[in-house]
Amino acid sequence: MNKHDYIILGIITFIFAVLVFIRIGSFSAPITTYLATQDNRDIVLDLGSNIPLSHAYIFLGHLDNRSFTISAFNVEKDMWDLIDGSINVSSVFAWNRVEINHTLRYLGFVAMKEETYLNEIILVAKDGSIVVPRNALEYPFLFDEQDKFSPVYSPTYFGSTMFDEIYHGRTAFEFIHGLVAYETTHPPLGKTIISWGIRLFGMNPFGFRFMSAIFGILMLPLIYLFAKRLFNTFIAASVTILLAFDCMHFTLSRIATIDIFAAFFILLMFYLMLCYFQIDRAGNPGLSSWIPLGLCGISMGLAIATKWTGIYAGAGLGLIFLWYLLNHYPAKLKQLLSFCVVFFGLVPVLIYLVSYRSFVANPPSGSLIRTIIDNTIGMFSYHAELVATHYYATPFYDWPTIRMPLLYATDPVSEHLMSSVSVMGNPAIWWAGIPCILFCIYQFLIKKELRAGFLTIAYLAQYLPWFFVSRITFIYHYFPASLFMILMIGYTLNQIAAFRPWGRKIVYAYLALAVIVFVIFYPVISGIPFSRDYQFSLRWLKDWILVL
Repeated sequence: MNKHDYIILGIITFIFAVLVFIRIGSFSAPITTYLATQDNRDIVLDLGSNIPLSHAYIFLGHLDNRSFTISAFNVEKDMWDLIDGSINVSSVFAWNRVEINHTLRYLGFVAMKEETYLNEIILVAKDGSIVVPRNALEYPFLFDEQDKFSPVYSPTYFGSTMFDEIYHGRTAFEFIHGLVAYETTHPPLGKTIISWGIRLFGMNPFGFRFMSAIFGILMLPLIYLFAKRLFNTFIAASVTILLAFDCMHFTLSRIATIDIFAAFFILLMFYLMLCYFQIDRAGNPGLSSWIPLGLCGISMGLAIATKWTGIYAGAGLGLIFLWYLLNHYPAKLKQLLSFCVVFFGLVPVLIYLVSYRSFVANPPSGSLIRTIIDNTIGMFSYHAELVATHYYATPFYDWPTIRMPLLYATDPVSEHLMSSVSVMGNPAIWWAGIPCILFCIYQFLIKKELRAGFLTIAYLAQYLPWFFVSRITFIYHYFPASLFMILMIGYTLNQIAAFRPWGRKIVYAYLALAVIVFVIFYPVISGIPFSRDYQFSLRWLKDWILVL
């Protein structure tokens, strides 16, 4: 790394960081909580006069799927008329819309579950105005944060949880408050990392998405270093630009799910293994080369403690390491193998166990060790036996072609504007990645090119295991593999740039195309309010449902 590297990397990283944090989420959300129980389940609101209500927004606390009945008091009959007896409010830490469409003075909510945590209720009249009940002081925690609701932005991703945030963000909140963890289908580390942002900024969209943004940003310097070790400054900059303007990387950096953390640790572990190879081959065996090797094992442990896909990556890492040993017999083989037993065996296990400290306050199974065992067995059973369907589910062979993006959130902002967040690859990158992958595989198998071999094994380690997964899968499962696909594009661009004097011009043109395509799709990956008609026009393939 030289001065030019730092300048180039700094500029790209700064631009991406600005893009990531633009409207990533609201800094505020209702935090005071009203608890409705079986002994205190009736909420009776007096509006002061007959008002035509359109709907209500209920900001739910950390327990999901709460049931309500809604009634209006009939003064003439001196009885309650049922408006809806089966309202289900599902999304935690989100503004859930409940239809009322009734003219009334007295409005009754009855919570049907044993415990229901309500952070705020917003009543909206048919003229769009917000109605505050005359007796709001009787329910101070339900009407004390009305200013934290925006009729335009709050019901969208900007003020509410979206997609799996209702699981991962919620569980991070539960870790902080010593509650029984809801989401146990993945190891705890990812949710623990999310909780760091909540501790800093509160349980609001900015807070629970903050750490995803940080890791998404840090991935740029990491892939720059990776490409710099493999190629040169020009290709390192090119690869980093591609990652910065990949739609999936952008979206996963703006949502409180664990995928960005797992992918970061996976990329880091392969980078550190590459460092070990290069230092060892340069004639510096021993401690100087074993340091990155040990850090590689730690990174593998962090990946597995975040998501079990780290195990797939670890298998690929082991294959690459074995390949290297067979071709470069080390001088101190016994010491090296002992070192690996510690840092690729004991250390990852220790990290995995320590990651469960989040359960210490209230371990579901009574003891921490029992919780770890039960949770690990439960995770395996869940993923092995899951039988479910989902409209946006896609098999592994559809991912590289982006046949079906995944719509995270879509909400109306006005009559003509929509806020939509989809996770998809940048077509200019992912579609170009397909021939680049094939070229790398060819270079490895036919030409025996070592860099191509390293990238091929790393890529296939993230992708091939999904060929044998029977449960439903989604396009974001391809994300770790896509990082190595981008490095494979870099490998191909390196060949093109060196092939002819005008090779660099082709690379510049391709990078410009990737940035342009990112800008074109920005409205449907960022959630920024934009024309519904324009968003519909981005349906390049028949299965691209990017807005509803």
